[in-house]
Amino acid sequence: MIQDSRMRKRVQDKAVKANSTEEAAQFLLDKSELDTGAAHHIKTSPMYSLLGNQDVVLIPIDDHKEIEEAELQGFRRTVADIQWLLLVLVILCMKLPGMTIETPMNMVVSMGLFATYICVVQYFWRLQEEKRWKLALNTWVMVFFITAVVWQTGALASPLLPLYFLVVILSATTLGMLTTLLETSLITVCYLLLASYTVNVFKEGVSAFPLAELPGPVVQLFLLWFVAYFVSLISWESEKAKEKIRELSRTDQLTGLWNMKMLLIFMQREHKRSLEENRQFAVLMIDADNLKGVNDTYGHDAGTRLIIHIAESMRAQLRDADMLARFGGDEFVALLPETTREEALKVAEDMRKQIGETQVEYEGKPIDITVSIGVACFPHHGTELAYLMKMADKALYTSKHLGKNRTTVFQGKKQSEKAASSVRPS
Repeated sequence: MIQDSRMRKRVQDKAVKANSTEEAAQFLLDKSELDTGAAHHIKTSPMYSLLGNQDVVLIPIDDHKEIEEAELQGFRRTVADIQWLLLVLVILCMKLPGMTIETPMNMVVSMGLFATYICVVQYFWRLQEEKRWKLALNTWVMVFFITAVVWQTGALASPLLPLYFLVVILSATTLGMLTTLLETSLITVCYLLLASYTVNVFKEGVSAFPLAELPGPVVQLFLLWFVAYFVSLISWESEKAKEKIRELSRTDQLTGLWNMKMLLIFMQREHKRSLEENRQFAVLMIDADNLKGVNDTYGHDAGTRLIIHIAESMRAQLRDADMLARFGGDEFVALLPETTREEALKVAEDMRKQIGETQVEYEGKPIDITVSIGVACFPHHGTELAYLMKMADKALYTSKHLGKNRTTVFQGKKQSEKAASSVRPS
């Protein structure tokens, strides 16, 4: 009793000192802790547990972009290593007995230019943002370097001709099928140029090409296209699998709605945009009123159908620009960009009425569904994202406390006044 009295006195002192909307709202949250039901709601709400363990502003605004950048950085390091190994391999091959080099100085110049390119692009240009076209540029330069080396070591008879396979495999695993096929086409053109150089086609004609040497280049060219196609196909299937994993990490598997992480990412984007462009947005916290009763009476399968039905009904009431997420077992959140308080209230009421007017059939028995909704708006109710979410949740609790199946817009101190900001069911 003494401890409760002290707590009430501390809360009343806070109320006297509350000079702003946010302070007043915090006073209401403190006051609600004296109520057993409110304390239970705050303790079990997934929104409070999430915000309690992680600061909203620390969640990456675009984590998938960061993942792609990390992937590109890994590809860049791999390409750099392969380029150095290619250069070392050419140097070692020059020392092999029987290796003929037509113009050693041209070979040295080619290797010097290639080494300079590696240093400039991989170590000085790396400060720039990673892009896939930079990887493509690296592979194209490798094609030209290999062509120059093969040209100097016997053209189509060169033992270094299979180095083209290295570029094709590298391109297929990092750049996709289209780029790989374009690059293979370039290598095919290089093959034709090397063949022309071998027999001087322009003067003596194609008939001058020794037929005995034809099968080797033709077979290599066929294998080159074969490898390019199938490695690209494998890479494409791998990319599809990664995209499926990304999708599963973003959405709720039961309803297909966005999950909590993506919700907070979208909210951060909209919050940032609204601050910069002086726009409004609204947050709706929605909770099913009778899920526990349905689970107890009909079983969890019926409760699952109820959740899916609520999600589909709400999604039908929203625009393409709006964002709807499942935030917990039977709790949902809607983010409405460029929406005023009056518009948000209308959307929430349309949702509530649409859900309340329908029933879910389960084993031939109709199940009634109702939801309670809390609304908070930016910047009318505050400018901090975490604060707005808490106020929407507070408004939701008020809807529950006043009898459920209603919509409540957060109103600061008026929140504690019965039905002051609540739309009663008709």
